[in-house]
Amino acid sequence: MIRQRHPWTTSRRLRRLIAVLAAVALVGLAGWWIPTGDVVFAPGVTGDLAQMVHVAGGHKIRDGRLLMVAITVIPADVWLYLWGRLDPNDEVLPKQQVFPGMSLNQYVEFNASLMDQSQQAAEVAGERLAGLPARAVAQPGVVVAGLLARGTARGHLRVGDRVVAVAGHPVGPSNLYQVMSRFRAGDVVTFTIRRDGRTLAVPLSLTTIPGDPAPGVGIVVAPAVRYVVPRPVRIDSGDIGGPSAGLMFALEIYQQITGKNLARGRTVVGTGEITPDGRVQPIGGVVQKVVTAYRAGAGVFLCPVANYPKAAAAVRARGWHLAVYPVATLAQAVRDLAPPS
Repeated sequence: MIRQRHPWTTSRRLRRLIAVLAAVALVGLAGWWIPTGDVVFAPGVTGDLAQMVHVAGGHKIRDGRLLMVAITVIPADVWLYLWGRLDPNDEVLPKQQVFPGMSLNQYVEFNASLMDQSQQAAEVAGERLAGLPARAVAQPGVVVAGLLARGTARGHLRVGDRVVAVAGHPVGPSNLYQVMSRFRAGDVVTFTIRRDGRTLAVPLSLTTIPGDPAPGVGIVVAPAVRYVVPRPVRIDSGDIGGPSAGLMFALEIYQQITGKNLARGRTVVGTGEITPDGRVQPIGGVVQKVVTAYRAGAGVFLCPVANYPKAAAAVRARGWHLAVYPVATLAQAVRDLAPPS
């Protein structure tokens, strides 16, 4: 016996199925557009320093590779957030922890400024270790390294401006906070800046900056430094930002000046912010950098001492054969890479 179904019954069930599928599709699509207030740190790319760093008259050594490493930072929608939580190679962090008070574009601009500073510090550190009289000379004032979204400086000050006085009071890293504390939100204060060889007076209204008890204008500042390097250096970093390639830039500069082969046939990947006097500072995203280094075929991974426990634990957990070296200074990194005596 064959049971007959009315056409209207089949049509109604089909419409219900289509409606359910459409609802699922809409929810799925909405997930791509709903922000979470978090960012995902994911493994990124490496860069061959022999191709990125060019020292005038330097030696290009091809036996092995020195590589810098960068991570990918992505604002998380719902699906990226869930993926980041499930993938052990990713890390999810609150956006305000990664770039507090900044939009994504301002964060990119800030990281470009940090990259510039990192390159100059690496030039001094690398040349000094190679025996050249490179140095960093402190200058009056502070440099604008970044601009916050909630501030009055946007459109008036620029990244790279050097603020030398506020309301006629000379300022520097040690007293800027004390000077700003003399005023109240709503006061209009003249900032004296140096830009492109000119001195400018810029009046700005002070405002309340979240997390800062003193009134401000929404700028991130860094010490003002003039870098003196005897040997011209050019570094092509593309669209990579941040300060964490400084250690590897300095190693490549040292290698090109001295002609010493640091890699010795190996692929050496490393990370760490560098100071002009050669100290290696901690960085973020070390697990993602370890993953990127391993994928690039690294045999050695250099990292700051403070990041070593997390980097070493990540290698052990994955069972990888990757030697992790904790380094405190540029000189130590050179010694660690040298052949056994």
